[in-house]
Amino acid sequence: MGKPQPQQQKQRASVLIIDDGLDHVRSLALLFETMGHRVEYAINGTTAVGIATRFRPDIIFLDLLLPDGHGAKVCAALRSCAELGTARIFGITASGRMTDLQKALDAGCDDVLRKPVSADTFERLIEGGMCRKTLRDLLFKEREPGGK
Repeated sequence: MGKPQPQQQKQRASVLIIDDGLDHVRSLALLFETMGHRVEYAINGTTAVGIATRFRPDIIFLDLLLPDGHGAKVCAALRSCAELGTARIFGITASGRMTDLQKALDAGCDDVLRKPVSADTFERLIEGGMCRKTLRDLLFKEREPGGK
């Protein structure tokens, strides 16, 4: 009989949080670090691109309403960086305005999440196990009374 193989650990993802709310950044960073992921953050759009090109994240969570401009502009700048070609970018917003969501999608966001977003949804996105339809179904379920 062969030697038992140790269980393969999940590969750690690198996660960039771009948000001007320090409490929100700290909460998400703690959540992602607890899940075993590497985390960096930027508190405005001006520094976000430089941090992203240095850190080269697998996934980026981008607040769409930043004090120095709309997150769509930041997303477009991130998408123009060759170093970030495989990064997945998810806009996050409390705004219900369709124009904000559409701007983000047009700029290159993979999708837009409406706050609040559950820890389970974040983990599934980081693991890469969600296509857009699956994500939409889960988010609508979370908004229903009695949903997670």
